[in-house]
Amino acid sequence: MSYSYSTGNLEDPSIKQYAIVIFLPPSLEQVIAPVREQFDPDYHLIPAHVTLVFPFETSATLEELSAVILAETENMGPLRIELESIDDFYPACPIIYWRVKECDRLHRLYTRLYARLDIPLPHKQFLPHVTLAREISNHRIVLVKDQIASWLTDEVFDATSIDLVSPIVGYKWVSVRTFPVAVG
Repeated sequence: MSYSYSTGNLEDPSIKQYAIVIFLPPSLEQVIAPVREQFDPDYHLIPAHVTLVFPFETSATLEELSAVILAETENMGPLRIELESIDDFYPACPIIYWRVKECDRLHRLYTRLYARLDIPLPHKQFLPHVTLAREISNHRIVLVKDQIASWLTDEVFDATSIDLVSPIVGYKWVSVRTFPVAVG
């Protein structure tokens, strides 16, 4: 997830910035924290996560956004997230990530949230992932990927909630609402 470092629109304070994410469970967050701290200069801005809706600006109220998200998530049940191989977006983007195994339910939620929030899809293909490293030079990509791969094995967890996040002073992204998905 590439974060824009704005806490809103300066010309119109009613426009706020948000994103929708699935945070990793604390046990996995602890495992990858040292990797992210070493290789991701933005690791302190938001905990490890899978992005469902990339940062967007809106004048909708928090209650309006919450109603849309709740309508899509209530009674859907937990989402099984399978983290598998380490990959990268080179040469297009200097990011190394932990790939999420393809999941129809996750993809449907992604497209429904964009449609319901009336936001254009940002990518031709949704590639859910957890960012591990960014801004790694081309000549170090293989070395860093090998180093990260030795830390991480395939992992599985059931996401029981998704979060609406927003930036605060200092550009740190924090959860402003959590939506349980384990009720299904």
